[in-house]
Amino acid sequence: MAKRIGALWKRESEKGKTYLSGVLDMGAFGEVRVSIFKNDRKEKENQPDYHVVLSGEAVGETEAPQQGAEQDSGF
Repeated sequence: MAKRIGALWKRESEKGKTYLSGVLDMGAFGEVRVSIFKNDRKEKENQPDYHVVLSGEAVGETEAPQQGAEQDSGF
């Protein structure tokens, strides 16, 4: 049986690139905000298609989702 551990929303960066952003429930570690970016620099099959990055403060430390996370990630 599958268990939902979070949710992601499609976002668009200021540069017009699409990425996913949301919250994952990490159980004993609490909830964390993540962003998922397509690897536009992929050159070889063994390189990842997407990168998952922590995108800021822990949930509950801020009211609004962090915007512009793609700028912090380097992707």
